Amino acid sequence: MKRIDPVLALALAFACLLVYVRTLAPDVVDADGGEFQFAAWNFSFVHPTGYPLFLILGGLFQHLVPVGNPAYRLNLFTAITAALAVGMVYLVVNEFTRRRAAAVIAAALFAVSRTFWFDAGAAETYALNAFFVALLVFLALRWQAQPDAKRFALFCFAHGLALTHHRTIILWLPAFALFFLTGLRPRVASHRSQVSGHRSQVTGHTHYASRFTPSTSLRARFYVLRFTPYALRFTFYLLLPLLLYLYIPLRAPASPYATLALAANRAIALYDNSPAGFLNYVLGRVFESELGWDAVAATRLVAVPQLLFEEFGAAGLLLGGIGLVVMAWRREWARLALLLSAFLAVISFASLYHIGDIAHYYIPAYLVWAIWIGVALAGLFSTVSRIPYHAFRITSSVFLLLLTALLIAPQLLANVSFADRSRETLHRERWTHILAAPIPQDAILLSNDRDEMMPLWYIQYVENTRRDLLGLFPLLTPAPEHANFARLTDSVLDAGRPVFFVKPMPGMEIKYRLAPFASPLVRVLGRAADAPPQFATDAVLAGQVRIAGYDVAQETGVLRVATYWQPRVKLENDYTTFVHLLDARGNKVAQGNDHKVGGDFYPTSMWDIGEMLRDEQTIGLPPNIAPGSYRFVVGMYGPRDAGQLGEPVEIGTVEIR
Repeated sequence: MKRIDPVLALALAFACLLVYVRTLAPDVVDADGGEFQFAAWNFSFVHPTGYPLFLILGGLFQHLVPVGNPAYRLNLFTAITAALAVGMVYLVVNEFTRRRAAAVIAAALFAVSRTFWFDAGAAETYALNAFFVALLVFLALRWQAQPDAKRFALFCFAHGLALTHHRTIILWLPAFALFFLTGLRPRVASHRSQVSGHRSQVTGHTHYASRFTPSTSLRARFYVLRFTPYALRFTFYLLLPLLLYLYIPLRAPASPYATLALAANRAIALYDNSPAGFLNYVLGRVFESELGWDAVAATRLVAVPQLLFEEFGAAGLLLGGIGLVVMAWRREWARLALLLSAFLAVISFASLYHIGDIAHYYIPAYLVWAIWIGVALAGLFSTVSRIPYHAFRITSSVFLLLLTALLIAPQLLANVSFADRSRETLHRERWTHILAAPIPQDAILLSNDRDEMMPLWYIQYVENTRRDLLGLFPLLTPAPEHANFARLTDSVLDAGRPVFFVKPMPGMEIKYRLAPFASPLVRVLGRAADAPPQFATDAVLAGQVRIAGYDVAQETGVLRVATYWQPRVKLENDYTTFVHLLDARGNKVAQGNDHKVGGDFYPTSMWDIGEMLRDEQTIGLPPNIAPGSYRFVVGMYGPRDAGQLGEPVEIGTVEIR
């Protein structure tokens, strides 16, 4: 590497930073980004596995750089780490190819790739993780060019730092181990041959060398004694940065949201400050159930080429594949093993890990693909440089400009609208509007979505506004009472505090009595089935759902019927309910408004065994219906492949006046 290369890397990083600042979110964001914005400011804690390095660096940046509000400052910090990652990608590709033009284009393509650019626009951990990935690959390549203990020690220390940030860096450990072992083999063989040759010279006869060669066990002991001090030293460098994880037990208990008080004698503990709790936290054991092979995982694996196309375009997809083949053709086995094994590990993990924001976990794989694009471009430039000028009418500089424009411009134009977050103020506006409502003191605000609750926590814990309110969401803790939205709501109804949904949630009325409040808030008055049904029944649908009773009210031209469902088993499908009105002969004379009971927020597949749910339907009566006694028949049917849940059952009668 020449002196100009770090300068070019910084220049490229600065150019990217200008772009990222232009598309940067100006204020608080939702989801993990919002969480990091208030946690870093308070030097607090976030969801497992902790991200101590990011919180420390980000918190220092927020407090030391007086630009905008704390939310914007962490957004800016993320943009800086993203720009540095691009500069590091340049150094990596240049180390692979020794072609600066190819390295610049490949790094620029990575810079404007869809997902990475989006993540550079607001507080997130993925940009810094990409920086560490590129840094570790660069350090590994530098060691390969000139193996020595200092370079390997630096690599180990950097890897330890990376482990204190994003734990997916563990996926690279086998790849790096394979790379270093592959690089060591020829050197160990060379060392052995030198030792053997030296002994042969001492004896004067080559065939006597074998007599004086130590036994295999002695040789093994020699290598153990020789390399054990190095192994211990390198292990020390790897583990030393992990001391940063002590930040979590030191700062988590002091966090303003470490314990959320529900009532005088009830609280929700968000961090278990015990050795077992710490271990579970840093290992991310709460997410273990999200890993698994299924149809979704298979679909994700098959979709990888499509993802690469969306990130780099058709030309980038083709060039990346060519770069991989070129490395194999050149027999760069150690380097190819490093990149390919890491690429496969990343896309496999992202396919198996069933979380909502999984798209960001592919970024290290996109970084590898950008390296392969650089390898292909370097080969192309090398070929062009060998063509005589008279046979190739376009000079190499013009060719380079055209190629750069053809590769980068389409991706920049295609991705800018997706990545531009400069107008992302809706989270601030939404919560400003909500908090302007006359919300009672000490109210509990509930959402089914953690992501939309994070801006409220930022406003509370950074701007010190309405700290009396309690914003909760499902999976707040691994406890059963927080497993889903209905259980969470049940757990706070008896806390003696006003309870609100932060938005209308059609379908939840089967579970709760709701009343409109200042839009978009909805007040929860109690459980819908608090009172017993008007008419009790002992009907059971398909042996799976008990009908505990029903309410009925006749109005002009309509009947309002409420069925009380009580599941006996866990229902696998999301069912639609129906109510039919039959005459004395069994003919259907009217029916209710069939609907997917519980809507999208509490469908039948989410119902708990034994709970009571009140399902209202309206039956429009025919104008010419004769007065008399009519029967109610109810039932459920699922999606087309599920069919009807057993036979409809009769639950009672009604007198039509």
